[in-house]
Amino acid sequence: MSKPKIIFSAILLFFLLFVPILQATTNTNIIDLDGTFSENGNLFNLDNLKPGDWAEREITISNQTDHDITYDIDVRYIEGSELFFKQLSLEIMQGDQVLFDDKLANFSLLTELPLRTNSEEKLGFTLTFPPESGNEYQGLTTTAEIIVTAFDDTEAETSSFPIASDSQPTSGSSLPSTATVMFNILLIGGALLLVGSLILLYLKRNKFAEE
Repeated sequence: MSKPKIIFSAILLFFLLFVPILQATTNTNIIDLDGTFSENGNLFNLDNLKPGDWAEREITISNQTDHDITYDIDVRYIEGSELFFKQLSLEIMQGDQVLFDDKLANFSLLTELPLRTNSEEKLGFTLTFPPESGNEYQGLTTTAEIIVTAFDDTEAETSSFPIASDSQPTSGSSLPSTATVMFNILLIGGALLLVGSLILLYLKRNKFAEE
């Protein structure tokens, strides 16, 4: 075999064997994510929510690099009822530390959360439909997502976790209409008080007449 053919064969062999290995090494993810998800892959996929209902999920974030990294957490509204989105509450726990506990609409970006090399953290998420919610939320649907972005010295990697929720429709068992019930009770009470006062007045007049 001639010398040029040997050199060409060596170069071709290098590209076939070593270049894929180098690409696989350089394309390693910054973080690895695992957790409790719904059957369709959503972090939360909640149907027929009633006031007071809540659900818990957990995500494990693992640092896959040989150096320390940071990550951000964000929440983004996608579509559906903004009214329902703004009513839902979210709690995010990092171990024993509360990172956020408020309405989804009040969420502000959590930035530069540290994660050391070859370590992992568990993030707990609790989504709540507050018990004081009224009838105006019946049958509403909303979709949002929780976004985790990991950073190292050279790149960023983003993962999103969908949230899909809908409240109990009006065709089902409706939420209690406390305002209407209270008004009826006050009206009946006032009527009974008036009738009782008239009866007492009538009895007093009869008593004075007899005397």
